[in-house]
Amino acid sequence: MSNEKPVSPSTSFFSALDSEPTSPLGYACSLQQACASVGFDWTEMPPVLDKVREEIDEIQQELDCEPVNPARLHDEIGDAFFALVNLARHAGISPDDAVAAASNKFRQRFELVAALAEAGKGSIGDYSLEELDAFWGQAKVSLQTNPQSR
Repeated sequence: MSNEKPVSPSTSFFSALDSEPTSPLGYACSLQQACASVGFDWTEMPPVLDKVREEIDEIQQELDCEPVNPARLHDEIGDAFFALVNLARHAGISPDDAVAAASNKFRQRFELVAALAEAGKGSIGDYSLEELDAFWGQAKVSLQTNPQSR
């Protein structure tokens, strides 16, 4: 047994991040920015996107396992979120703002799906997933404000 103490990373490097209340996505972005400030960062976008793809592949690998290990799946999904935050950061996009906008867009579309359903059979639960997906397509076209949006 060795008397040497394990080497641990400097807590002072990240101490400023610990005092800032932020969302999990904002915290991930701040953590990545702190590392980037000392040169631990990609300088081009392609490897960042490659990392996102790698993390998505690792989610698929875990989902293909029988049985799926929930703890590993949790970790892989977290890694994918972290990689997506890094992609957003490199693109100059706030990950919090991007998720909020996507959530709002989803809500608007789903509210229209519900309205279309109520105008037909009367209850959204009376439709098959395929029928609801058709309403989703209608809602997407109806609410589309940006021709580049998908």
